[in-house]
Amino acid sequence: MIRLYFLICIFIIAGCGSGGSSAIINQIVDQPPSSSNQFVECTNYDGPLDKVIWLDDFIETSYTNNWTSIIGNGAEYGIPGWGNNERQYYTNSVNNIYILNGCLRITPLNEYTNGFNYTSGKLETKNKVDFTYPGKITVKFRSPEGVGMWPAIWMMPSESIYGGWPASGEIDLAEIRGNNMQEILSTIHFGSDPSNHKYMGGSHYLSQDDNLNEKFHTISLIWEEDSLKFFLNDDISVFEITKSQIGFDENYPFNEVFYLILNVAVGGNFVGNYVENNDLCSFDDLANCSDNKRLLIDWVLYETL
Repeated sequence: MIRLYFLICIFIIAGCGSGGSSAIINQIVDQPPSSSNQFVECTNYDGPLDKVIWLDDFIETSYTNNWTSIIGNGAEYGIPGWGNNERQYYTNSVNNIYILNGCLRITPLNEYTNGFNYTSGKLETKNKVDFTYPGKITVKFRSPEGVGMWPAIWMMPSESIYGGWPASGEIDLAEIRGNNMQEILSTIHFGSDPSNHKYMGGSHYLSQDDNLNEKFHTISLIWEEDSLKFFLNDDISVFEITKSQIGFDENYPFNEVFYLILNVAVGGNFVGNYVENNDLCSFDDLANCSDNKRLLIDWVLYETL
């Protein structure tokens, strides 16, 4: 994601307070499903455990041991719209982030809060769980579908060793346009400063009988020294890149420590400014909000190679 806001935000301590009309709380509790709505049940991770460094399969109803929720629209840090013209206000309300049936659910809402027409959720592992090479990071997810939705699974440096964004790098495991459930993109960002911002990436188009909304998929990063490889469902290459292909002689940022981020933006440069309000869940009708309008995370796995 091309996010100029990280010039500032990589130095910010997550979890800043906020006001607004939504109830803001500090932990997740279950929301009972409505009789008129079917909630997806996630499965516990059942793969091999011998290489596992860290695993979150969202059995507990609180996320706060491993994740911190980010609050606001970026204006608090002098970067409204998070540098991407995004239109949502992030909260840690259970309306936007909660765990049910073993799934982490991030829900963008058609809800007016603090001067913004939409709310959503954003979680990060900064200062709680770090990732680096050699290792493999895998996230099992289902994407929300809807015009204007921008779900992302991505990483930022734990320390800005080479300077502010994008000098210390950004790793986007998965970005999806809510109006295109057939395409997934993986990208890396780098460059000496914002005026010299560069990015390289790849995408994969799913077959017509498959999509990112109706069933779970996995996105993986196989991370080795001087090498990044992104795979869909373990065996479909989305993008591969090496240090030599990028052209780094020094200050190569992708051999450092990063943290993981999960979020759903509403609107923005990547998806366009238009948002189809009917494609989002409504704050006034949460009981009937379908899971196909949420980012669902079954589990997140970090393991050795």
